[in-house]
Amino acid sequence: MKRDRNRVVGMLMRLPRLSFLVLSLAAVSALPGCSSDTTAVTSFPPYQYDYLSQLQLNVATMRVVNDATPGAVPGDEATDAPIPPAQALTQMAQDRLIAAGQSGSAVFTIDRASILHDAGGTLSGQMDTHLDITSATGQKVGVVEAHVKRDMKPDLSKGDADSRANLYELTRQMMQDMNVELEYQIRNNLKDWLVDAGGRPTQDAIQSQSLDGTTPAKPQAAVPPADTAAVPAADAAPTSPSSADTGTKTTAPASTAAAPSTTSSTPATNDDEPDAIFPGGAPSSDTSSDTNATSTQKRSPATGYLKLPGTSN
Repeated sequence: MKRDRNRVVGMLMRLPRLSFLVLSLAAVSALPGCSSDTTAVTSFPPYQYDYLSQLQLNVATMRVVNDATPGAVPGDEATDAPIPPAQALTQMAQDRLIAAGQSGSAVFTIDRASILHDAGGTLSGQMDTHLDITSATGQKVGVVEAHVKRDMKPDLSKGDADSRANLYELTRQMMQDMNVELEYQIRNNLKDWLVDAGGRPTQDAIQSQSLDGTTPAKPQAAVPPADTAAVPAADAAPTSPSSADTGTKTTAPASTAAAPSTTSSTPATNDDEPDAIFPGGAPSSDTSSDTNATSTQKRSPATGYLKLPGTSN
């Protein structure tokens, strides 16, 4: 009897320890589920911009400088974002600005990348950047600026206004605006420094300078051909003697036909014009000529006596 009583007391003493173990196991089994849910909520993929068109610059090197000092703007919450705006700008510059030349350098500078919590619960983000092009001698030959500012009403279903999800979303929207603004500024103000993948100037650059970098020569005015009709008759070639001896008429070229004759002052006759009295030509005394015979009118027979057929003289 005493033995059974000791057994019951031992079991009662072990109950608190067993309850603790059961509760501990239940808490441990619930931890993986909570961890997965938290990971799903706080998973923020990095921004990628290599799927956009690349801007090939005619420089040998390209680097990024971040001058947006954290805390420089009072109330800045950019460092609380899963991916700070300055980090997103650096990734964009590395993905899209490509050095494709043989000399010179390009520097993309981040001047400001901040997020503020304004009155009324609105998030206000601002990005200020500029791109410098420097020649091989260290001379600054080109610069563009790109500025973006966006306000966003936070989605309270993703937490409070300053939640990581809201900061991530505002940064994403500002980066969309910056990609458009920066490309627009480069294509309009640095088009002479854009080249293709092979280092050749693009169509925009060709319109501004020649392919070898020299100033294209102005086209010379075309020299009109010499007008032979204006050459004086004295400079014209003399008539060939052989044509004069044979009586052959030499026809002057069409370009010199209008030149005044200097060999004869006799006025031209109108032999080529038709005769109003004898359109076919005057009758010739030489009746043996075939030409005059055809043009002479036929006349009646000579005067004489008519004889009847069958009569004698």
